[in-house]
Amino acid sequence: MKINSVGNSDAISSYQNVKNNTFQKSSPTAHISDSVELSEGAQKYSALLKAAKEAMVKSGSDEEVRAADIAARIKDGSYKVSSDDVVKDILSGYPSKG
Repeated sequence: MKINSVGNSDAISSYQNVKNNTFQKSSPTAHISDSVELSEGAQKYSALLKAAKEAMVKSGSDEEVRAADIAARIKDGSYKVSSDDVVKDILSGYPSKG
């Protein structure tokens, strides 16, 4: 393979030719806008989803308050749970026979 040397002036002029051709070939920018229209069903779904998310955030803060209250009551010894309540809650998780 033979590599020919390139003079400085040849390299500069080659670069300028490439640079000038690149700018000439660039296409003009087009102003295109997109739009989306949601169906009535999609709008209802979006509204319900938003309401569900807000409810989850609210219930999450309610649960934090409840957990903090229970933790404080356990710490000061005022939190009492009857053994009957514990048994009912455990058994409510099992399906009944029948």
